[in-house]
Amino acid sequence: MNWAILLVPVVLGTVLQLWLTAKQTTAWAQELRRLRPLGATAVGRGGRRYRGGLAFVAVAVADGRVTGAFTLRGFTTFARPAPLPALVGVRLAVVAGDRPLEGLTQPERDAARQAAGLLRTALATRPGATSTPGTTAAPSTAGAASPA
Repeated sequence: MNWAILLVPVVLGTVLQLWLTAKQTTAWAQELRRLRPLGATAVGRGGRRYRGGLAFVAVAVADGRVTGAFTLRGFTTFARPAPLPALVGVRLAVVAGDRPLEGLTQPERDAARQAAGLLRTALATRPGATSTPGTTAAPSTAGAASPA
């Protein structure tokens, strides 16, 4: 009977964690669906897990400018996507560069740079490619591109 006293909280904690993870994933996917019609989309990851936290940034680009962006940052499954208006209207080349951008934390800046790099590579390597609404960047091992 003593083992049940230990096992029940572990099982309940695991179920709670799985539920919170599913809620977070659903919220992320909904935001990404809203972003896709705004242009070619890509996701970047920046930061370190235990030093300042991870940040994921999704970016949509049309005609060489960011048309929409949001971020997911934090340490836990309680983190939710938040808009990133500091990137909207900025040229893709500036986001991909090294210059600091006002309104972004360092992990967000790193993630935005990675997403912009993925988009630049994907749009440059596709013959006749333009960043039209609804397109998606090619997947890379460096980061994740949004699925079609």
